[in-house]
Amino acid sequence: MVYICAILVVLIIAIIFMPKRLTLKENIIIVPTVGYFAWISHIIVGLILDLYDMGTTKKIDMSDWTLVTFVPSFMAVVFLNFKKTNKLFVYTLVWTVLSALAEFVLTKSGYMKYHGWSLWYSLPIYYLSFIILTWYYKLIVKK
Repeated sequence: MVYICAILVVLIIAIIFMPKRLTLKENIIIVPTVGYFAWISHIIVGLILDLYDMGTTKKIDMSDWTLVTFVPSFMAVVFLNFKKTNKLFVYTLVWTVLSALAEFVLTKSGYMKYHGWSLWYSLPIYYLSFIILTWYYKLIVKK
């Protein structure tokens, strides 16, 4: 739980002090949308298919809820806020590596346990998620 709180504190500080390129309306659209899809993927991959466990129990506790609800949403806000369209491939690759690093620390700390899942499976999913997020922002949120 300490690691999750540390990630959240860093993301909240980044959101508070970063130069604001997104409007409040865009943030209000992005945060619950990303949180929703994070929960859908967690329910399918983590709970129904049981390819990984988070926390000490199979039940969803407060740390799971906090991690799945806020970390992807706040990462999406920071990602979109600093996104540059001329270097999208490299920028998306950097955020993919950062996301994988966060997952790696979760597994090494013992908070996340794989049961048929692998960090290698997460890498293309993170990359694709950031591409879809960019598309979603450009075509839906921005309009």
